[in-house]
Amino acid sequence: MKKGLLFIAILLISTVASAQIDTTHVSRLSRDSILIGDQIDLIIDLQMQEGDALMIATPKGELTPGVETIKGMSFDTLSLKKGKMDIQARMTLTSFDSGSYALPPLLALIQNSRGEIDSLLIRGPELYVNTVPIDTATYVIKDIKGQIRYPVTFKELLPWLLLALLLAALIYLLVRFIKARRNNTTLFGKPVQKDPAHIVALRNLEKIRRQKLWQNNKQKQFYTAVTDTLRYYISERFGIVTMERPSGEMLEDLKKQDVSAAEFESMSKLFSRADLVKFAKYEPSAEENEETIPAAVQFVNSTYVSQLEDEGGDE
Repeated sequence: MKKGLLFIAILLISTVASAQIDTTHVSRLSRDSILIGDQIDLIIDLQMQEGDALMIATPKGELTPGVETIKGMSFDTLSLKKGKMDIQARMTLTSFDSGSYALPPLLALIQNSRGEIDSLLIRGPELYVNTVPIDTATYVIKDIKGQIRYPVTFKELLPWLLLALLLAALIYLLVRFIKARRNNTTLFGKPVQKDPAHIVALRNLEKIRRQKLWQNNKQKQFYTAVTDTLRYYISERFGIVTMERPSGEMLEDLKKQDVSAAEFESMSKLFSRADLVKFAKYEPSAEENEETIPAAVQFVNSTYVSQLEDEGGDE
């Protein structure tokens, strides 16, 4: 449909050579007349051969004084039969002043597949623009009415109700969660069943063993994990404060408990070696590292067995 600069040159030639222009075509309007400010379509119906190129020169802004272009020319192929195309060109106009307007002719250029040019001067119709009639004798100016208020429907309220219910549910769950944490219960008030301290300690020690920390030159992490596990177990088993305390103070309290001399000596050596690793950059031997987990497991098992024996004796 577009041939660029070639069409512009042809347009100038065709304008000069007016004897070659076909003036038999007439455009039409989509309806007879409009009111001020309404829009109307200017329509051009053409028949072309398949493969022909079409351009219609239209001015921008005002098509003619008093008539403005709202939408430029667009083209639509209505049918294609036996190599012939029915083309409809359409542009949208408006006017803001009443009266009769003779729309100007439009120049159409058609180039066939052989490069030959046909020029069509498409005559414009009459556009009638009417005003809205007002009977000044009976017309009464009225006050502007306020906004009409319609009753609120349930469909409009439903999203807000659902949002309120969701917010209330979230607040309720948050309160239950805080109470559960404070009372050491589940969300629905059931007491939380804690694993026994010796089970927790043995599970953690096995996890540390599988991590192979000291084998990967992570002695500090290894001894920290082992001693933290033992501190938790000693606190739960004997009821003494272990966390955030120097090892010496904790061992003094442990010595007063029902712990055999051999087990106490084992723990004393283990914690002393751990302090050297963590604070003095001591590098223990492979044998010392190897015996750390078994010593911790032996301490947990032996003290737990002694606890069972004490409980059985009490009964």
